[in-house]
Amino acid sequence: MPASRKEARALWLRDAVMRDGPLHVRDAAESLDVSEMTVRRDVRENPEMLQFLGGHIVLTQDAARRAPYDLSDAAEINQDAKRAACHACLPLLDEEATVFIDCGTTLPHLVHAIPAEMKLTVICYALNIADMAVRKPNIKLVLLGGVYHPATASFYPAEEDGTLDAYAVNLALMSAAGVDARLGVTCITFREAGLKRQAMSRAARSVLVTDRSKLGTVRPARFAALDDFSAVATEEGLIAPANLAFGPPG
Repeated sequence: MPASRKEARALWLRDAVMRDGPLHVRDAAESLDVSEMTVRRDVRENPEMLQFLGGHIVLTQDAARRAPYDLSDAAEINQDAKRAACHACLPLLDEEATVFIDCGTTLPHLVHAIPAEMKLTVICYALNIADMAVRKPNIKLVLLGGVYHPATASFYPAEEDGTLDAYAVNLALMSAAGVDARLGVTCITFREAGLKRQAMSRAARSVLVTDRSKLGTVRPARFAALDDFSAVATEEGLIAPANLAFGPPG
């Protein structure tokens, strides 16, 4: 590929983000008529202009301000496994249900996979989840407000917020940064853990959605025991928590 064409794509990406805000990699690839891999390479080769944030392309100065930890890098890791874990959850979605969708880099794959014709009420607090949900014409989106925290690209209430209490949640789809047989299910921040616990307490059932790379990992903030979930979704499918194997897959 001649350097001038690469440069032209990078400048187009920069101008598009400056004009319209964060741009999803998929949309950028469609607009440029190239593969997503090509777009990702273009972004990585122009770190002075562009960076990733949760599957989106942002200006470098914006990424530095909004994502001081490795959320953007995490979005690039184990994508196939994350996608497979999310697809395992699709049969759990019932028409007209109210679904809480947690933060992180796994569950955007689930929102992307929701059929366009399916009617759902989706409650979330993460920017990347909300951005995906508004693309679905039959999703009623409820975004929990509050102060934006760049470490998880999420909003947390500045004071007591009763929004969740107003809803009876049919299904809570929860993410995690660590899953341990003895110490339970953990995440990065205690603020995030509190909101996760609140969501699970409002849900008829909760499902943990994680790829196997998180198994055996422990993060600082514990928010649930494994048996608090009705099922665990991994790249191997839906598994009862008691049957979750922490050894090598297979």
